Amino acid sequence: MNLKEKVEILKKIKEKAGLHSPSPKEIVSGLGYDPIKYDFCFLSNPYATDIVVEYLKKTFSNKENIFNILEAYPASYRYAAKNIADFEGLDGDYMVVGNGAVQAIEWICEGWGINNLLIPIPTFSTYYEFLDDKHTFTSEFWLSKKLTADSLIEIANKNNCDSVLLIYPNNPTAEAITVPELKKLIGLLGNKKLIIDESFSHFLDNYDEYKNFRNKIISENVSFIKSMSKDFGIAGIRLGYLYSFDNQLLDYAKRKTTWNLNNFSILFSDLLVDNIFKEKYEIARKSFFEARAKFYSKLSNLKEITVYQSQANFFLIKYNQKKYPDLVYEMLINDGVYVRTMADKVGLDNSYIRVAVRRNEDNDFFIESIKKYI
Repeated sequence: MNLKEKVEILKKIKEKAGLHSPSPKEIVSGLGYDPIKYDFCFLSNPYATDIVVEYLKKTFSNKENIFNILEAYPASYRYAAKNIADFEGLDGDYMVVGNGAVQAIEWICEGWGINNLLIPIPTFSTYYEFLDDKHTFTSEFWLSKKLTADSLIEIANKNNCDSVLLIYPNNPTAEAITVPELKKLIGLLGNKKLIIDESFSHFLDNYDEYKNFRNKIISENVSFIKSMSKDFGIAGIRLGYLYSFDNQLLDYAKRKTTWNLNNFSILFSDLLVDNIFKEKYEIARKSFFEARAKFYSKLSNLKEITVYQSQANFFLIKYNQKKYPDLVYEMLINDGVYVRTMADKVGLDNSYIRVAVRRNEDNDFFIESIKKYI
């Protein structure tokens, strides 16, 4: 196959994937080989993933451990909730652990009986996929800098929204309102519900400030959702949680948890209460922040692109798509660099890409790769 034929195959694979990125398996199946050398689509902290991998290598070097993991039924969500809550400084009695954050999103959309969720755009599509037409998009999008507590409540009131979504920090713009602004938003809710999706919160510069504030919130109208894969690079394990003081919502979610976890997710949750792991993870977070700062500095020096500052583990980049129409596909085929096009994001278009922050050497390779095209 020539380059043009491969590009067309990749475009069809993306079309079939809908509002989400094709998995590496789907790309390999379509092309007949694996072109991915550097995955800048998957969002994680690779330094933290290294810690998890080393732990799993030790565990699976023992045949008896493998046998037990495969044969035994897993512990209930309560077991994992206790471990995760310990790690996050939360109360495990108010946490229900799901098969990824996606399951928790489904619980909250159905369990809260949401009729009109205000969704700031662009954002993670699963929320409006679950809700069909039971949502309202903001006309302003995150990068306009106009989304404040006052403006969100004003838009919600104007559109008779019964609930508000706040991804904190936002995906895919990597922005976050301040903690005082978040506090103000909660104070303005009235009878409205607020979903705070904190899947990327560990990458906030002011994470400790946010965590201290979050851990003091006791309100039936505010619920939290988190994917554990972003922090630790464990998307394949499928682990996320719902945290809420709304007992009716918790009861609804609990009815959906029969064998919803597996022994791999339970095994990972055990890591979270290990003090040595906690110490290593904090070192990994520091390494990540250093890598993100270096990557941003180098991206900012590139001509013909606009890179936006990030409070998450990725950067949103704008480029001249008309001048470089197949940039995403050519970088993958020629250089093995897999990035996320924003063509399917409400509020964005194919002139934006989302690029994950990886290790320093990987980030440097991305810089040299994109220089070839723009």
